[in-house]
Amino acid sequence: MKPKINILRLILFALVAIVLFGGIFAVFYLMFRQRDVSLTYEKLGIAAHMDYDVSGNYLTYASATDLIQINIADTKKSTVTNLPVSIDGFGVSSSMTAVYAGSNLQLRNFNTLTLTGTIRGVACGDSHCAALRTNELNGLDSIVVFNASAQAVGNPIDFSESKVINFGFETSYGRELLWVICVNTQSSLPVTTVRLYDYNNGGSMSYYPSFYEQSIERVYFTEESVFLVGTEDIIRYSNDSSRERYRVGIYGKEVMDMSVSNGTVRFLLKPRGSSNEHILYTLAMAETDAPNTTMLTVYVGENIVNAFLQSSGIRIVTRTRMISYAYGGKQSSDLELEYPADEAIKLDETAFLLVSGDDCYITRRQS
Repeated sequence: MKPKINILRLILFALVAIVLFGGIFAVFYLMFRQRDVSLTYEKLGIAAHMDYDVSGNYLTYASATDLIQINIADTKKSTVTNLPVSIDGFGVSSSMTAVYAGSNLQLRNFNTLTLTGTIRGVACGDSHCAALRTNELNGLDSIVVFNASAQAVGNPIDFSESKVINFGFETSYGRELLWVICVNTQSSLPVTTVRLYDYNNGGSMSYYPSFYEQSIERVYFTEESVFLVGTEDIIRYSNDSSRERYRVGIYGKEVMDMSVSNGTVRFLLKPRGSSNEHILYTLAMAETDAPNTTMLTVYVGENIVNAFLQSSGIRIVTRTRMISYAYGGKQSSDLELEYPADEAIKLDETAFLLVSGDDCYITRRQS
């Protein structure tokens, strides 16, 4: 004789099991979902809305009396250097620091050097410092390069018919390259040129073609390539020659950031000018003879304070949120900020400086 089966009891048991299993699943999902992505905030005792420099793993700025260098990875290791006089500007790297005022230049731990002309800017590499000066009588620019012992290296680099509009050092992949963007103002139309000086090889120089149809605004480097970012194109050159490999049009857009991984170079762009402050683009290209480009458009429902590339995705900071997208275009997180953002400055692959009112925070994305 078969035992009777209480159908109602089985149904009730199944419903209870489903509810219990669903509740347990929901608890674990929420626990791990909350842990999956979050933001942490470390308040810094620094002045807001200053001119910050992010390089050499430091966030650096100058007050009226001090040069403050905050170690991004460990703020307890930060340093403060007393300034004997008010300065006009500074340059830093992971191993060098230089400040300037008027015609005076000082590398850390060395006596003040007095140059001819007015110093307009400095840039530091691993073992060299470059100071841009302008002759007060004829208005001509020149760059003087110093080694880590504060001794001049070679002759000054003169720009007899051009004005230097940007310069800096590239120190990745064991290199020390001084790059200079200058504009010839003697011709009827501005002509932009780019020069590279290799200070691993005695300062040997590489020229790039002159650009008549557009201005060059930035220079980006990878292990294999040099990318010149212009107002109309991104132009790729190989590191071993100044022969153009390809160019990709970006008319109407300007570059905000660049990253490279697994042979793919990505540029983050926004519409040029103040319109469409809720649209971004990522432009992916290969480091081959053909760019094989892929363009992704990201629409944000509110105005963007800043955006940058970190780790494996796009980070977008609005007034109230940080929104993340994977490079494939799928939104991966949407986190509310604890403090409204007035500024957001990329620090490294996981952190950015959040400026809110008079306060500054190192804000990290935890996952």
